Amino acid sequence: MKVIITVIIFFSQIPLFSQVLNDLENLRKQGEKYRAESKYDSALIAFRQVNDLAEEMNNVEFQVRSAIGVAAVFIELGQSDFARTYYLKAIKLSQSIDNGRLENNAWYGIGVTHQIEENLDSALFYYNKTKVLFDEEKNKEMVASLLSNIGSLHYLKEEYDLAIAKSYESSIQNKELNNFRVVGLDYRRIGMSFFKLNNLDSAKVYANLAYEIADSLKYLDDAREVLTLLSEIARSEGEFEEAARYTDSSDSLAKVIYVNGKNDEILELKAQVMTASLALESERQKNLALQQRKYKTIILVVSITLVVAALIMIYVINQRRKNIKTLAEKNEEINKQQIDELLQKQEITSLQGVLEGQETERRRIAIDLHDRLGGILSMVKLHFSVVTESLSKDDQAHAKFMKASDLLDQATGEVRSISHNLMSGVLTKFGLVPALEDLKDKISQTGKLKVSLYSNDLNNVLTAEQELQLYRIVQELISNILKHSHAKEANIQLTKGEDSVNLIVEDDGVGFDLKEVNKKTGIGLINLKARVSKLNGNFHIDSGRGAGTTISIDIPINND
Repeated sequence: MKVIITVIIFFSQIPLFSQVLNDLENLRKQGEKYRAESKYDSALIAFRQVNDLAEEMNNVEFQVRSAIGVAAVFIELGQSDFARTYYLKAIKLSQSIDNGRLENNAWYGIGVTHQIEENLDSALFYYNKTKVLFDEEKNKEMVASLLSNIGSLHYLKEEYDLAIAKSYESSIQNKELNNFRVVGLDYRRIGMSFFKLNNLDSAKVYANLAYEIADSLKYLDDAREVLTLLSEIARSEGEFEEAARYTDSSDSLAKVIYVNGKNDEILELKAQVMTASLALESERQKNLALQQRKYKTIILVVSITLVVAALIMIYVINQRRKNIKTLAEKNEEINKQQIDELLQKQEITSLQGVLEGQETERRRIAIDLHDRLGGILSMVKLHFSVVTESLSKDDQAHAKFMKASDLLDQATGEVRSISHNLMSGVLTKFGLVPALEDLKDKISQTGKLKVSLYSNDLNNVLTAEQELQLYRIVQELISNILKHSHAKEANIQLTKGEDSVNLIVEDDGVGFDLKEVNKKTGIGLINLKARVSKLNGNFHIDSGRGAGTTISIDIPINND
């Protein structure tokens, strides 16, 4: 998603005493208007005209303003290298006329270029450097702009709560200054931050506020970005038809922006041709021979310009076609992912039924083993005892009966052990934590894996079904570690939060590539998803090749 970076250019209010200076200021304001309307080619032409006139007049101040204006356009286009070149030019010119305020504005722009490149510490350095002078001047406009950019910086650092706070503070100050475009950008950043925090309702509210501002002010690029955000929100809510409508609206705006840009180029070319023609007629009256040479030169220049413009137009059209094709492919991929998710949900639902059946069957077999087969073995043991007591200890048959009796004891113990394992005996008697302690000790005693268990007070927090499912999940995860991870140590952490129980199982094994695992989901991961889904929980896997694996599971609990 595109990162929002606010750029506002303010200048010292110096009285303009001549018509030429008025023309320069009006032309500069026109360039700023074009920039706000996303007409970047027209904006660059206007600022360069300001620079040419200022150079003719030897007016360094307007050369600085022109350089800052051009840099701001390149900031909007995300071309930080070009923007930095013009900001450095503005700094050098400002120093030559000892204009500290313009120089400070340019240093502020340098900070913005670092923010675009995600050099966040450098950006913060330049923001602090410029904030001192802004505070001294009580420059509310630049302080408001700085707040907006700091909000953007926190967004880039994924500090979404701070991004919301700073952007909201910026929106209030910019609203007082009637900088409604920045207010719209702040609202959009707030909406994006809430979206990242999965607060979809708040995200939608601020996204709609941002769209109302962008639409009312005809800032097409801003409106298109907000529509993209609304589409993502709708898709996250499962409202796919609404998401598609927002996407269509965004694509329509992109077409309008493209057409407007082309119309501006055509009008500019027409204006250049007309200017050239007038100049040609004027020169012809003075010197026909000289004018002939100039005429040929102008025709050549215009022809080359038209050819270049045509080539550019062809290139842009081809790029547009490629973008449309790429967008279609992405939409197709999204639809495929949605279908896969639906199929996976159905599979998980089916597996939940299978798992419930497995648990029921485990209990039935355990009870049968313990009550029926165990009882039979106990009766056999009793009969053997009667026979043994009737035999003399010197009798050879007595020793054989004693051996058989010992084997019966072993068989009875095995039946009891199998029954307890099927019923998770320690779990049934003593609860989840003692059962996990028993599992930890058994695994550690094998010498293949050292297992550690950390837990806090979980008494009467989980239902019997929740404890059983969590125990099965840990069994599955430890089994996977033993089979695949080549780990030496594993940690199990079970902690209680305000409204959930968190289970973390981590190992120091070889890890795995999450992308590859997601492409070929195995039955083990599907079983894990099914058990977690049965408990209305959620889980997260963090792993990488050679970096071990950490699996975190949150299960909601009822505190009543």
